[in-house]
Amino acid sequence: MKRPYVPFLAALACAVALVGAITIGGSPGTPEGYHRGKDGTLTIDSAHRPAAPDFTGSGADGSPVRLSDYAGKTVVVNAWASWCGPCRKETPVLVGFHRKMKDQGVVVLGLNRDGSANAARAFAREFHMPYPSILDPGGKQLFALPKGLLTTQGLPVTLVVDARGRVASTASGALGEGRLEELVAAARVGSPAGD
Repeated sequence: MKRPYVPFLAALACAVALVGAITIGGSPGTPEGYHRGKDGTLTIDSAHRPAAPDFTGSGADGSPVRLSDYAGKTVVVNAWASWCGPCRKETPVLVGFHRKMKDQGVVVLGLNRDGSANAARAFAREFHMPYPSILDPGGKQLFALPKGLLTTQGLPVTLVVDARGRVASTASGALGEGRLEELVAAARVGSPAGD
């Protein structure tokens, strides 16, 4: 005996599953609350932000530095190296941004990938960097980030950590002041910057 409604029910179940996947999960493989912009920048809704690792190590001057020293502040963490051309372009923007925002609870913290502290110190002097940088010659600090937050191993890489110590956004490549302001504003209000 044939059952004419079986193919119809199968087609209906497939359609419901497809609509559910589109409306609930967004893009396949993208966690809920994560928004990837056309430029590759990732912003994360406040409720879905993962805890940032406590980046820690010695600064270029030998003093101990750790992300948790800035608890309660919004922290722009920037991975850079003196040999990186885009880093040289971006650093003056970060220096100005740090000076402008430090009294408003926003600071910059560097993660330096140079193989020697001397190279990092010379770069910091050249650009009058007022913020510390953790020496990280192997780039291992970023390996502690949860998977999926970064799409490149190139430099520079920037992430914004909100005042609760959670990763609010990540970006690859040199950022201009306008984009940096957008990412920090999104971290501070708990909503993603424009996609």
